[in-house]
Amino acid sequence: MPNPLHCKKRRREFLAAIDSPVLLMAGGWISRNYPANWSPFRADSTFLFFFPDAEPNAAALFDPKDKSVTLFLDERTPEDALWHGSVPGFAEIKRRLGVDAVEKRSDLARLVKKKCGARKVRTIGIADPRATAEAAAITKEKIDFYDSAKIGHRDLLLTIAKLRSHKSSEELAEMRIAAAVTREAHTLAMAKTRPGIYEQDLVGHVEGAFARHGCVPAYNTILSVRGEVLHNHDHGNILRETDLVLLDAGAERRSGYCADVTRTWPVNGRFGREAAEVYDIVLAAEKAAIEMVAPGARYRDIHMGACRVLADGLAQMGLLKGDVDGLVEKGAHALFFPHGVGHLLGMDVHDLEGFGDLVAYGQGRKRSPQFGTAYLRLDLDLQPGMCVTIEPGIYFVPAILENRELRQQFKGQVDFTRAGRFLTSNGKRGFGGVRIEDDVVCTAHGHEVLSAAIPKERLAVEALVGSALF
Repeated sequence: MPNPLHCKKRRREFLAAIDSPVLLMAGGWISRNYPANWSPFRADSTFLFFFPDAEPNAAALFDPKDKSVTLFLDERTPEDALWHGSVPGFAEIKRRLGVDAVEKRSDLARLVKKKCGARKVRTIGIADPRATAEAAAITKEKIDFYDSAKIGHRDLLLTIAKLRSHKSSEELAEMRIAAAVTREAHTLAMAKTRPGIYEQDLVGHVEGAFARHGCVPAYNTILSVRGEVLHNHDHGNILRETDLVLLDAGAERRSGYCADVTRTWPVNGRFGREAAEVYDIVLAAEKAAIEMVAPGARYRDIHMGACRVLADGLAQMGLLKGDVDGLVEKGAHALFFPHGVGHLLGMDVHDLEGFGDLVAYGQGRKRSPQFGTAYLRLDLDLQPGMCVTIEPGIYFVPAILENRELRQQFKGQVDFTRAGRFLTSNGKRGFGGVRIEDDVVCTAHGHEVLSAAIPKERLAVEALVGSALF
């Protein structure tokens, strides 16, 4: 876990990069249903980036004028000690974290005004609506966590993104641990797979593996035999002999750093002929895209490289018609691969995505309006320390393949009759989808696959499925 000295260095870098005071909020407890029944606390990622083990309701004022950092925490009371145990006092926190001052949280508004006077104070919106409203009231900033155009001032967002998007050795160490825990979860789910159980049974094994290592799911676990539903959180289906299971799950450490990995496998332990074809195409596309990760590589080019491999494979299967470059230029491949090849990864599973295309797209670059490519979440030139996911897939989605407008637009490039057979295969349940995803960090000389230990070669996957003793 990044230690206090590492976080202190981050705070110094941040102070050197800003020209006006900045108020950051950790957020507080959010009720799950009734007021005293809270959801697990998770500090805002930017706050957690600067302060390890951030407390609920904490706030911090960064002042570039005197290079100071003031931390605001709730007072320590006997009632808190009774219910939650004793916690370090303000003096101990100040010493441990190396901040300039620790003040009462109840004095936040008064002390910010006293210290900053008429100077403009910046802030950013966070997931806790009460904390965002309080920060807006203190700073007079018009911020909205749910609108990337209003989440914070442009310069502040770019400054934070520059610090957070380049992972240090300490951060990568955390992500390697998250990947190792994620490996245990994925391999356990494969080994426990058998016909007749519910998807939820496997979800229990996945999230139990996370919990055994003190981790939580980095996002709602996607585990489904309906892999064509990209973010399928419904775990109520029974696994059938001829189904494919798609698992998209990653562990999150206490530090906030996480993994994001997808694997797909057959319930009965053997890919059928067409399933094997589709799987091998997706795996080839993923490997080709990973090989392109290097300093200076444009992420959109990596996406298009994966698209070309997918289009070539789909053409060989008879699902697409035409030359590869023409198919990709027109976007015909997107009827089977309707999303981007990945995203930034770090303290958020879609790291910095709340900051919008200001951060996710390079200067002067805009999202394509083309179907499929419009969902590309990232278009930056990669630099050492950037961590991304690479996650191509092939899906047979009824809402796409039966869409009248798309059928008309791509009638000369897609064999809809052949594609339709996949929609009614597997006892009318449909083929579903195949996605393979790994976590890749750009290094000075190329790349490192953080999740490389999680099996994905077809024979290795088949050997693992159902191997657990029940």
